[in-house]
Amino acid sequence: MKLLCLVTLLAACSNAADPAVDAFVGPHDTIAGIDAAIDAPPITGPLRIVVLDEVAASETPDWFEIVNATTSPIQLSDFVYVDVAGDFTKAKAFAAMTLGPGGRFVQNVDDTTSGFKLASDEELWIYRASDHALSDGVDWAQGDSPAGMSYARAPDVFGPFVTGAPSKGTPNP
Repeated sequence: MKLLCLVTLLAACSNAADPAVDAFVGPHDTIAGIDAAIDAPPITGPLRIVVLDEVAASETPDWFEIVNATTSPIQLSDFVYVDVAGDFTKAKAFAAMTLGPGGRFVQNVDDTTSGFKLASDEELWIYRASDHALSDGVDWAQGDSPAGMSYARAPDVFGPFVTGAPSKGTPNP
């Protein structure tokens, strides 16, 4: 109701002689459209800025590959990775570097660098460090990332995960 009064007041006070003043109130500005925008549910789901593209969980050392899925450079150190969804007590920051659009980065994972290893039935999640917003992640089952193979997106970056030959540091087939 307050919004309706405000819109009515603005329209009544507008200067019809000056179209620039009325530019913000027009036929496309309906109360239903404003109400829909106010009542819209929050955006949910992963940010998909840094995308987890490939995991090799049965290697020495284990490793995973990420891709900047945006059209802008990002600071990789603005993101962290964990092996349990939402568990930030073991969160590890990425290297301090800029990752260009479509750029790839391979992170080794072992007890020394990460404080954990990746298991054959595991999960891996990437979050924005500042607000813990999920960027991307995957939970894989026993056998999805066997020795000599990886669990990777096919097609590259946006496809579902499948088991296949590793393509460490290069686009997935």
